[in-house]
Amino acid sequence: MSKSTTSTVATKTAYEGSVITRAAARAGKNPHLKGHIHEVLVKDARNLRNLLNGSRTELTRSTTAKCVDLVTTKGGKVIERIQVKDVTSSAGVRKIVDQVASGKYRSVQLVGSEETTELVNAALEKAGLTKRMTSSGVSSETTTALAQRAGAAGSGTLGGAMLTAAKTGGMAGAAISGGIEVVKGVKDLWTGERDAADVAVRVSKAAVKGGVTGMAASAAATGAGAATAAGLALVGAEAGLLVTGATIGLPIVAAVAVGWGATKVLDWIWD
Repeated sequence: MSKSTTSTVATKTAYEGSVITRAAARAGKNPHLKGHIHEVLVKDARNLRNLLNGSRTELTRSTTAKCVDLVTTKGGKVIERIQVKDVTSSAGVRKIVDQVASGKYRSVQLVGSEETTELVNAALEKAGLTKRMTSSGVSSETTTALAQRAGAAGSGTLGGAMLTAAKTGGMAGAAISGGIEVVKGVKDLWTGERDAADVAVRVSKAAVKGGVTGMAASAAATGAGAATAAGLALVGAEAGLLVTGATIGLPIVAAVAVGWGATKVLDWIWD
């Protein structure tokens, strides 16, 4: 696995581990952890954007807030109240529409997963309501996969979570590895060191290799995370530096190791 792909896999896995750790610390042993994971992801995305405007978004103190999950402040004043939703069931969507109709979210911005936003906005329009939900850009498949990695049995299946992780990891790996090879190829075309056909072949191989290693590494991280969570629960481990280190560190080790192995197999096949 190239240094760029290794670094990307390790960084992505470490960040996801930090999201899981923060969500678990907030929610406790919650079988439906994905909603809290989504809240942390939205908070981080908002604060990344806030770097340019001096605002700050924080989770509310209550872990069971009925109307507001996140609050954005600027200069000591509240400028944004956010309710985060991650539901795809008909009953869940209908409940949100009924709550909007009752005026519950009149002064609150609704932010949902990609799937939730599509379903809820269609239902709101059908009901003749003007309120709309904004997409967080996060898929419910992603939050479910991270919840499974944390050992939250109430969120889908581990097999489904590993497939989702493989899909997203594969796309990222292919884009990064292929993109790097494109940059190199443009330089070599300019200097005359390689022709267009050779560059195209190298870009294709890099994209395939990055995609395969990204898929394998991401799936391994999810499986290792779930196994780590199960092992910690079995011995009754509580929150602390050891648990945090294991939750973040072991999936990284698994991801890098499996990704490296996949790369070696592809090198052997092509070389």
